[in-house]
Amino acid sequence: MPSAPLIVVNPVAGGGRAGRLVPWIREQIAQRTDVDLRVTTAAGDAEMLAAGAVAEGRERVVAVGGDGTVQEVLNGLLAAGSPGELGILPVGTGNDLARSLGLPADSAQAWTVAIGHATRPLDVARATNGSGRQRWFASAGGIGFDAQVAAAMATRRGWQAGKAGYLLTTLSELRRFESCRILLSVDGVVVEGNVLLVAFANGEYYGGGMRIAPGARTDDGRLDVCVVGDISRATAIRQLPNLYRGTHVRHAAVSMHAGSTLSIEGPVATRVHLDGEPFGTLPLSVVLSAGLVRVAVR
Repeated sequence: MPSAPLIVVNPVAGGGRAGRLVPWIREQIAQRTDVDLRVTTAAGDAEMLAAGAVAEGRERVVAVGGDGTVQEVLNGLLAAGSPGELGILPVGTGNDLARSLGLPADSAQAWTVAIGHATRPLDVARATNGSGRQRWFASAGGIGFDAQVAAAMATRRGWQAGKAGYLLTTLSELRRFESCRILLSVDGVVVEGNVLLVAFANGEYYGGGMRIAPGARTDDGRLDVCVVGDISRATAIRQLPNLYRGTHVRHAAVSMHAGSTLSIEGPVATRVHLDGEPFGTLPLSVVLSAGLVRVAVR
C-alpha cells in the first residue's frame, strides 16, 4: 500500500452500498496507523478532504463511490496544485470511469487495486460552462438530451436512482425533449446542425455502461466526441440497445470526432452534464490535459 493514503467514502453511493463497506474497510486498514478513513456527509466533502490530503503530503486518495465521488476527489487533488495519485473503489451506480480503466467490479479485488502500487497516467479535462464555472472530469460529459436526463435523475432516490429508474427517466424525458441547433468545434473542425445530443468521453463508457465511444482510451491525449443528429423518438428508442453494444456508431445520424479541445454553442437553456452530474448550460468549452493525474490500475 502507498504511504499514508486517505480513503474517502461517499456512504450514499450505489444506493448505500459504499456506506455498507465502511466496517470492512476499517478491518483492512486496522494495522495501518498512517491510513486515514473519512466518510462524507454532504456534497463537496470529498473535494475538500482530497485537497486537504494533498496539503498534508499524502501520496494517494482513494475514492469509494461512483463517478460523482471520483469527480469530487479529482477536483480536490487538482485544486491543491500537486495532484498526487487517485485510487478508485467503484461502488456507485454508473462506475463508467472504472469500467473504462478495466478495474474489477468485485469490491475486494477493486480494493487490492486501489491501494496497490501499479499506476498509469490518466487524462483529465477541464470544462467551463455558460456561467463561467469550471470543473475537472475524467470520464465523460454531454449536452442536450442526456444532460436533460441527468438533471431529472439528480432528484431521484431509492430504486429510481438505479438502472431501472434511469431507463424509465430516459423514456419519459424523450417524450418531451426537442432537438437543438448547435455549433460544435473539435480541434478547429466545425460541425453545425440540429442534434439530439453531443457526448464527449475520455473512455469507452458512459451513462452507466453505454459504450458511447468504442475504442476510446483514457490516456491517448484526446476526447472522443459522439454527435447524434436530429433523429425521431422512435429511432432513439430503437437505438438504445446499440448504445450498450457500441454499434450506434454505424447509424447514419451518428458522427464521431476526436480532439483535445472542444467548444459547443447553442441555445443558452441547453443543459450540460459532467459524469452524470448537472453542470449548468451552454456555451461550453473543454480542454484536455494529457496524463495530468496517475491512477491505480491492475
